[in-house]
Amino acid sequence: MTAQWWSQPVAAEGSTASEGIRRQLGKPHLDPLTVLIRETAQNTCDAALPGGGDVEFAVRLHRLSGNRLAGWREFLLPEPAGSALGIAEAMNRGPLLMTLSDRGTTGLGGPLRADESPREGERPDFVNFIRNVGERKAVDLGGGSYGFGKGILYNVSRCHLIVADSVCMFRGRLQRRLIGAALGDGFTHGGRRWTGRHWLGVLEDGHTRPLLDDEAEEMAGKLGLPRFAEGATGTSVAIVDVDLGRRQGQDGDAVRTPEEAADFIVSTMLWNLWPRMLSDRPNRLVCSMRRDGFVNEVPDPEQLIELSPFVKAYRALAEEGRYQVPPRKSEPREIGRFAVVKGMAPLRPNPAVAAAAPFEGRAHHCARMRHADLVVDYFKGETPTDEMIQYGAVFRSSPEADGFFAEAEPPTHDDWVVNGLRGTARGVVQLATGFIRDRLREQSTPAAGPVPSGEAPLASLAGRLSGLMTAEGDLAEGSVRREPSGGGRRSSGGPRFVTAPHLVQENGVPVIFGVVQMPSWASTRVVVAEPVIVLDSGVEPVDGRTDGPVVLGWRSVESDPPVDGAELVIERPSDRTWELRVRPSADAVVRVNLTVRELGGDG
Repeated sequence: MTAQWWSQPVAAEGSTASEGIRRQLGKPHLDPLTVLIRETAQNTCDAALPGGGDVEFAVRLHRLSGNRLAGWREFLLPEPAGSALGIAEAMNRGPLLMTLSDRGTTGLGGPLRADESPREGERPDFVNFIRNVGERKAVDLGGGSYGFGKGILYNVSRCHLIVADSVCMFRGRLQRRLIGAALGDGFTHGGRRWTGRHWLGVLEDGHTRPLLDDEAEEMAGKLGLPRFAEGATGTSVAIVDVDLGRRQGQDGDAVRTPEEAADFIVSTMLWNLWPRMLSDRPNRLVCSMRRDGFVNEVPDPEQLIELSPFVKAYRALAEEGRYQVPPRKSEPREIGRFAVVKGMAPLRPNPAVAAAAPFEGRAHHCARMRHADLVVDYFKGETPTDEMIQYGAVFRSSPEADGFFAEAEPPTHDDWVVNGLRGTARGVVQLATGFIRDRLREQSTPAAGPVPSGEAPLASLAGRLSGLMTAEGDLAEGSVRREPSGGGRRSSGGPRFVTAPHLVQENGVPVIFGVVQMPSWASTRVVVAEPVIVLDSGVEPVDGRTDGPVVLGWRSVESDPPVDGAELVIERPSDRTWELRVRPSADAVVRVNLTVRELGGDG
């Protein structure tokens, strides 16, 4: 069937203005791309299928051209009469398309019409996402509330236009649904007033329904939308003519390039979604980012020095004796759990992490979150007096108190605000805020404590070597660029730590151990591990020091023979994953730099 636009007229009794929906988010202090990723990932997590399987959350960014552009032009044009959405102008300039997809989720199920009541056990996800505004989500302990956050999808489109493509289980069978929706400005046309809301689909009974099943699949193919595996459910939302926003840098306020936007999105995923990305949790969130075919790798949060203390504090919430609970005499008695972990601060910013970091420099913050395990914000605490130290804390609300914290959140879910709260809700949120502030204040000075005698030598050494044990995943000189190659990925950059170096004992002797992943170089390279001593004034090479750290050698994870010493020759057939072993210094903080040179070259 031919898709057509249908515009909503203002009803005699009044209607919700389109501009009002777009402005429900107010003026958040967060970057629009950060709000976008937070809101869409939250919807993804709330829609996870039961059973605990992995949930995929993928962002794709590419510029429309050729047959794909022709397909979009045919689908979207002509635009609604009098709407002034600017779709034709966007198609003429070859717009950027951003697609946000999830799999392992329920999809947008339930009735197609907002005036139809869902059946017993049915979630009205389709009408809540496409039609309604302000309906409470039917998800226990979910991250969202009334669905105002979806306005960000329209706000970052210069046309205020999205296309949703979903596969859901509907009344005993799989159903595919594809529909366009726009939130433009209100206008007058043909002697009538219009709300500015528009839907693109099949005209039926005076309204627009989505394209269904075969017709939806055919249109999705023409538009190049992400595919669905056989029997899979989930949703893809395409944002037409996406505005990537502006960045702040040394050259001032400038429009983001697609490459910069991709890096920013990866960083946003790490800082906001890491509790859902941990490998051993149910419904783990598997995030990915592609830009015009290039893969932007999303690192493991547990291997990043910037996030390591937060991850460890989060894990401590499940270990008796490692967390604290704000005391409360009345119900709910347990409003949440708090834990804090100290670690070595990074020596320099990691570009893959810093792009969307919620604070500058080393961590001295508490990641606050509700029971849905999505970060609300990073509550700032006292700065440690030792410049080499950082700490990360986590406060997670209890199931019993989760609803009170939800009441305290603005539409962007990025704060807990007591203004306007009353009774128990106000008391719970105030107690949590004060408790977190007091606990963070205690972290400003180092606390001394006894070490069990049997662990003293290794524990003491571990403390002095913590900078290496929570390594930054150092790259060799140069940046990493990823290019498409046969549908896969090829890295032209340097090696990286995939397992953060940590202290182990081999025959009673302490050894620093880490796993390094090598790129697929086209020619033979030499990788050199160079340990340095970290001082307050900087770093010092180990040359000439008899008590300095020593690289013991490299050991292949696969089949290549082990190599003694600091240098490792990587030929094209060589294994790509190697274990690096370093004998630590007796009394110093150590870092290991990985450098690369051509065989026979100087570096």
